[in-house]
Amino acid sequence: MKSLRWIIGTALCVTFAPSVFAACKISRIGELPVRVEGNRLLVDAQINGQSARVMVDTGAAMTSLWQDAAARLGLPQEKTTNTRLFGVGGEARVLGTTVDRLQMGSFVGDHMHLAVVGTRPAARRPPGDLVLGDDFFSHFTTEFDLAHGVIRLLQTEGCQTQELPYWATTYSLAELERLHSEDAKIEAFVLVNGKRVRALLDTGAPISIIVRQAAESVGVVPGQAGTAPVAAISGIAGKPVQAWMGSFATFSIGDESLRNVHLRIGDLFSADTTGKLGSRLPQPLEESPSLLIGCDFFLSHRILVSAQEHTLLFTYNGGPVFQLVKSIAPQKDSSDQKDTVPSQTAPAATH
Repeated sequence: MKSLRWIIGTALCVTFAPSVFAACKISRIGELPVRVEGNRLLVDAQINGQSARVMVDTGAAMTSLWQDAAARLGLPQEKTTNTRLFGVGGEARVLGTTVDRLQMGSFVGDHMHLAVVGTRPAARRPPGDLVLGDDFFSHFTTEFDLAHGVIRLLQTEGCQTQELPYWATTYSLAELERLHSEDAKIEAFVLVNGKRVRALLDTGAPISIIVRQAAESVGVVPGQAGTAPVAAISGIAGKPVQAWMGSFATFSIGDESLRNVHLRIGDLFSADTTGKLGSRLPQPLEESPSLLIGCDFFLSHRILVSAQEHTLLFTYNGGPVFQLVKSIAPQKDSSDQKDTVPSQTAPAATH
């Protein structure tokens, strides 16, 4: 289990009280300048004083280092028997290490106990040395403002829901499943063709994808009319998974609804199994998501995840919502941006 402490300079914590809701305080704990490379979110970092790249992956419940990166950084690696890591394509081998100091943008953390994952050559895995997962983001209210090349780590006090999306006068809202460091997943139930589906908001998935069984349950069957085969995909275990493109009549998340949506379809978690006491047969993992809402959705929206309120608040940036592939440069310095964490009247609830 990872422990994390924060070192916060006075200049990094900006608190404001909107004029109408004087009790609401939003403190900026840190900002991560993020660049988007083909729908991968990357942050330049320092690990124990050495340069490293971080990939932001909200689909990863656990923050981890790749084994080759841990070796390059001179970090000790130890065997662990308590941690198992599953993802698209199956299970990955897990070791452990300790990072004395991690700096990303204006955020600094120390004495972080991290998993070390090593199942794939660097050329065949996602970019980055460290995968920043939901166990990290569960400590904050997190704002994903990819259009401006920044992720903001916030803490809130005495705020009502409608006060949080400070950058807009209207917004959409969806309820999240409980988000905490022991089981860190940004999950919500969405409607696909009118049927309730468990979805994981996953910046580590470049393109949104629905599990084949879920697609078939709403009437979209790979190989039939309205679908077409596409390139195979792979996850943390490195095993390719066959995929198709399918057309879905309706999609709704919270109070945002879309028509004629195209989503990829794949057997995402069919290899994710574990042993069960008293049985030699592998058992599928419980409560795996049926849909990964990927980086394409994050690119088309400005999103705020409130771990404390278990709420997702978002506004539409424009353009395609799904199947969008894009690259964006990081914001150099947002400290002088007027819309970063301003003092302003909070919008009325519109959801």
